[in-house]
Amino acid sequence: MKVNILTDNRVSKRGLLAEHGLSIFIETVKGDFLFDTGQSAVYLHNAQKMGLDLTKTDHLIISHGHYDHGGGLNYFPNPDQLPLVYVHEKALGKRYKIMPDGNFQEVGLGWSSEFKLVQTQDYYQIMPGVILCGNIPQTVEFETVTPGFYQADKQTPDLLEDEQMLIFNVAGGLCIFLGCSHPGVANCLNQAKKLFPSKNINTLVAGMHLNIAS
Repeated sequence: MKVNILTDNRVSKRGLLAEHGLSIFIETVKGDFLFDTGQSAVYLHNAQKMGLDLTKTDHLIISHGHYDHGGGLNYFPNPDQLPLVYVHEKALGKRYKIMPDGNFQEVGLGWSSEFKLVQTQDYYQIMPGVILCGNIPQTVEFETVTPGFYQADKQTPDLLEDEQMLIFNVAGGLCIFLGCSHPGVANCLNQAKKLFPSKNINTLVAGMHLNIAS
C-alpha cells in the first residue's frame, strides 16, 4: 500500500499547494482509492505535480458531507471519468456550522454536478477486505461528537452520523482512514475492533480534531 497525501492544511515541498481540507490517494493491490477531494482543485494540482493520474481511480470515497472533504469533486475536469462515489446517505443536503459571531455558515458538500453515487449506511463492503463503516456509536465518556454543527433547519444538532471509516483488512492488521473523526477517534477505533475482534490495528491515517481534546 502506498499512501499519497494530495490535500492537507500544510505542505513542505516546493510546487505543492495547501488548503483547509483533506484528500488522500491510496494505491493498493486491490486497486486505487481516492479518499476525499478537499474543497477545491488543489488535490488535482498536487496529483499532477506528484505524477499521479486520478482518472485511473477505481473507487472514490467521501468520508463525510462537508465541503472541505468533498467539494473538490466540482473541479474534476471530466465527471464522466469518475468512478462510483461512495458517500453516506446522510452526507447529502445542506448543513451548517455556527460561527463565533452567532451566524450560520453553510458547510455542506455544495456539489453542482451529478455523480454516480453509492449511498452507504453503517456498513458497506466495497470488495472483500475493503469496508466502509458509518454511524459510529459513542462508546467512551471522554469523547463526544464535534459540537457546533447543525442540520438544514439550523436548529437540530448534526450528530455527524455520516462520517465513515475506510478500513483495509490486510494480513498485517487493519489500515484505517478517517476524514475528521467527528464522532471521536477512540470511538471509531473501538468500532473497528468490534467489527474485527481478531485483528490488530496496524495503521491509522486521519484528521482527528484533537485541538478540542483535554
